[in-house]
Amino acid sequence: MKKPPDNTPLKNYRVLDLSRIWAGPYCTKLFADMGAEIIKMESLSVYDSHRGPGSPARGIAAYPDGEPGDEPWNRNGWFNCLHMSKYGVTLELTKNEGRRVFERLVSISDVVIENFRQGSLERLGYTYEELRKHRPDLIYVSMPAFGNTGPWKSYLGYGIGQEQLSGMAHMTGYRGEGPMKSGINHGDPITGSHAAGVLLAALRYRRKTGKGMFIDVSQQESSVALMGPEVLAYQMTGQEPERQGNRSGWYAPANSYPCVGDDRWVTIAATNEEQWQSLTEIMGIPGLSDDARFATVEQRRANHDELDEIISKWTISQEVYSVTQKLQKVGVPSGPVLRGPDLLKDPHYQDRGTFVTVDHPLVGPKQYPGIPWRMSATPGQVRWPSPTLGQHNSEVYSELLGLTGIEIEKLDEAGIIGTKPTGSRII
Repeated sequence: MKKPPDNTPLKNYRVLDLSRIWAGPYCTKLFADMGAEIIKMESLSVYDSHRGPGSPARGIAAYPDGEPGDEPWNRNGWFNCLHMSKYGVTLELTKNEGRRVFERLVSISDVVIENFRQGSLERLGYTYEELRKHRPDLIYVSMPAFGNTGPWKSYLGYGIGQEQLSGMAHMTGYRGEGPMKSGINHGDPITGSHAAGVLLAALRYRRKTGKGMFIDVSQQESSVALMGPEVLAYQMTGQEPERQGNRSGWYAPANSYPCVGDDRWVTIAATNEEQWQSLTEIMGIPGLSDDARFATVEQRRANHDELDEIISKWTISQEVYSVTQKLQKVGVPSGPVLRGPDLLKDPHYQDRGTFVTVDHPLVGPKQYPGIPWRMSATPGQVRWPSPTLGQHNSEVYSELLGLTGIEIEKLDEAGIIGTKPTGSRII
């Protein structure tokens, strides 16, 4: 096993990671970035579905150059983005030999984390109290969609539905139109961030008291937690928030406007009278600065449709970066709506090292989002690519558990561990 750098803050912690897809893996990704030893454990029959394949449209798109290759389960971009610097093992908990190995892994781990449907491990006989028999000070993070209590606890849920049930989708979308999904499964990374924060607090508690704990993280409630201002506003006024697309609730104009080229957009906002006058001067439209419809911010908000139409007719002939620079030069808040290629070649992101190049054995060198913060004394780092399925079986089971080569080979022959899928997700 590779020793983490001495200056990584979580180098002394080991996490047994049973989580899948996005919410749980994002939590453990943050820990891996900070030097924690993450053992990503999967079943050969029901491996992490982020390995693919997904739907024909999105599943193929997740593979480099749209090519699944001979081992698509090792080439999926979703998985390979979230599991860098983690060890990958396989293990079947439905067989006694696998259960014994699992219990030994628990005994040497500081944390067990899973985001299965509520009660999944419990139905296999592994309640928190049972797991504590193998590690008394264990911290167990459970992240079911709706938490471990309440009338919804047994329901299965994914990030795609959390925006609707949290009320978020009631606000997203355009005025006069229906609810709109944000574009990603917003609840997943938010829940992962919440779980990482509370797990740090639990580790601190254990360091002070010597006691572990059970952490119940509801993915749904993580989304609800983002709705505070809107919930408070409704309680105070009795009015529900109005969908407003890309507009602001305070300023006008504030929107995204089309530019020259295919699907190129610029964001523009005027947050005070000085910025509004600067915008009208740059646009050079006679009479606009004195137009009574737009004399105050209240009138500009009331006539936002007409104002958007005027601005759009101007921006549609402008190049996105050029118009951004013009507006920023006179103090008008503005920015291009960046696409994927723009992100990767943007000089600011390049200077900051936002994206890192990682050479995966079955994908080759690709760029991935790196670590989104900078700590001077304890900088994190991406140490190796995401593991192929079962890549570290021998390494983990021999070095951490002391299994012999013959014992590991027998587990492989019995189908308890392995490197090739046996379940329904195989292409």
